[in-house]
Amino acid sequence: MPSQPGKLYLVSLGTGDPDLLTLRADRIMREADLVLGQADAPARYPEQLAGKRFMEAGHGLFTPMARRRASREEVEAEESPRRQAIRDCVAAGGTVAVLTQGDPTLYGPQVGYLDAFRDLAPEVVPGVSSFAAGNAALGCAVTGGGTSQSVILSLGKNANEGYGGSDRLSVLAQSRSALVLFTMRTDLARVVEELRAGYPGDTPVAIVCHAGRAARQQVLRATLDTLVDVAGRHELPFEHLVYVGDFLERPAGDYQDG
Repeated sequence: MPSQPGKLYLVSLGTGDPDLLTLRADRIMREADLVLGQADAPARYPEQLAGKRFMEAGHGLFTPMARRRASREEVEAEESPRRQAIRDCVAAGGTVAVLTQGDPTLYGPQVGYLDAFRDLAPEVVPGVSSFAAGNAALGCAVTGGGTSQSVILSLGKNANEGYGGSDRLSVLAQSRSALVLFTMRTDLARVVEELRAGYPGDTPVAIVCHAGRAARQQVLRATLDTLVDVAGRHELPFEHLVYVGDFLERPAGDYQDG
């Protein structure tokens, strides 16, 4: 029997460039006996992962997301060897690190590992989220709007036809708060249509592409009226965020008082 129980970590790599890795994440990766992550993780982090036992973590495993893209049997065939490897490693007193990008709890595809292995008391190692990196790229106070000092994080696909949640973008737009959209499978034309329920057409909008990647990061400026046209003139990467709100036109030190 091991002298002490092993440990399971869900480790944020930060977002963008490898140098956004935290010191804690670096230490745990070096200590890990088993690592699960994206296929390119060993190449991106050669010093931390050299010689490590490595498995691909999959996308959305241990969550309903996986079962929407494949049959239950196919998903179980993916989950089963990972489940066994993690439990065997921890039972032997080893350290397991499941790697993920950005904030694991903000639309993170590996968050299912927390629930699937809750009995192992997994620990989340925080890191730089794409939201934080996008804020830095904009270089202004996201909470410094003229009519609202709140920020709403949501999904662009919540504007898609058939979505029936209470957080439709047309509802969120009523507060005119700063709005940040994670843009997986987003129809920008529908986003604009929904947001017009609360925001004027001249509301500033920014698209942050490749947040946290020094060599590729880009900020595109538009208004709600021109967003679709501006986006259409660029090939937007999968990694982009859309920011909406009058805070985008206010100097960083110009805060609403009171």
